[in-house]
Amino acid sequence: MVRLPKVRILRTKKREGLIRTRLLGAGAAKGEVITFLDSHCEANVNWLPPLLDRIAQNRKTIVCPMIDVIDHDNFGYETQAGDAMRGAFDWEMYYKRIPIPTELQKDDPSEPFESPVMAGGLFAVDRKWFWELGGYDTGLEIWGGEQYEISFKVWMCGGRMEDIPCSRVGHIYRKYVPYKVPGGVSLARNLKRVAEVWMDEYAEYVYQRRPEYRHLSAGDMTAQKELRNRLNCKSFKWFMGEVAWDLPKHYPPVEPPAAAWGEVRNAGSGMCMESKHFVSGSPIRLESCVKGWGEVSWSHGQ
Repeated sequence: MVRLPKVRILRTKKREGLIRTRLLGAGAAKGEVITFLDSHCEANVNWLPPLLDRIAQNRKTIVCPMIDVIDHDNFGYETQAGDAMRGAFDWEMYYKRIPIPTELQKDDPSEPFESPVMAGGLFAVDRKWFWELGGYDTGLEIWGGEQYEISFKVWMCGGRMEDIPCSRVGHIYRKYVPYKVPGGVSLARNLKRVAEVWMDEYAEYVYQRRPEYRHLSAGDMTAQKELRNRLNCKSFKWFMGEVAWDLPKHYPPVEPPAAAWGEVRNAGSGMCMESKHFVSGSPIRLESCVKGWGEVSWSHGQ
């Protein structure tokens, strides 16, 4: 890398994890704009100007490229399914992508569009604005939850976030995590921390689905709550009403009751559809119908 005069490599003394290491890099950066990318990314042709253009027009905009898919097995390159979609989440805090509602669709599909939540760690931000927002929360461990924290924070504290269709960056979606996460450190702790600092009464919807989060320690959150007060940030209710207003249509905080429930039986064979585990994606089989298991097999909506 000595042949590239602009490149500086920083090494940590010990393992710090993605979040604190990014902060270390951001602290050493000298440019007006900081751009974060993962190591397992490939930036496509002319990917940077469309991001810088939006920051030049409004320095409080955090901008994200379209994330294309680099195949884990053969490094083939293709667009993500559905391509341009808004970032969202369900109430277990899994990242989701939802269609751009007609009200927000532009005549020109290459135009930037607002997104409530970024996909992960690929974005560009005005350096001074990043630090005005307090950077990343240093209490988040290793990896996970940081994209929600930065997304909620920028929207609620006077900024905005956009996805930029003309900026393309390929990302390898790995089939497994290639490193060990230290014992006792979990994604759950990070998500609880984000929920407690930013989600107000909406955190209850997360706890209803993940009761184990309720009594988890999320560490000292005083500095984060003070930052939120100091920046005079809006409420999460405002965020849900003004920014992520289309999210509940796809992922309602309160699940509607099932319109119908019971068994699914083939009239010809008398066999029933059964699934051992009621988890999305688990296999379905045909088996003899068993009455009186005390468990309703299917409900409308599954």
